Amino acid sequence: MFITRSTYQSPVSAMFASSGEQIWDAAELALQQIWFVVNLGVIEDVEDEFTRVSTILVSDFKSIEPLLQSGQASNTKLISVQIVTPDHVNGSRNWQMERLRAVWQGHEMFEDQSIPTEIFETMSGKKYPGRFCSISVEELACSNLMYQLPN
Repeated sequence: MFITRSTYQSPVSAMFASSGEQIWDAAELALQQIWFVVNLGVIEDVEDEFTRVSTILVSDFKSIEPLLQSGQASNTKLISVQIVTPDHVNGSRNWQMERLRAVWQGHEMFEDQSIPTEIFETMSGKKYPGRFCSISVEELACSNLMYQLPN
């Protein structure tokens, strides 16, 4: 979720935005949570094979899943996904952005119940839980590979 204010709206918005769009110079993050930067190749002209790159910032991995499931069937191709983590998630003093390698199905046991969560693995091998857990990511039961992302 983003917070936008009229003072953040770009002066070029009226000139370059399409119908229903607005262009912003800034947006505030409403929550200090994991985000994803998604790079897509969008085929504009099939005959000329012209592809433009579109970059989208999303707050929920579920928004990316349809792109992973559609494969080559649509005019949109997933190029890469990067995970953006706040300091309290990555253990540093800053936000960090890392290329995502895979998404695993994990489970946390809590009072005899198995609570599912995604586990995000980066190209460097770091793993982050998809939600707040009472245990470390290393202690989560990692059951199966959900998605292997493009290199």
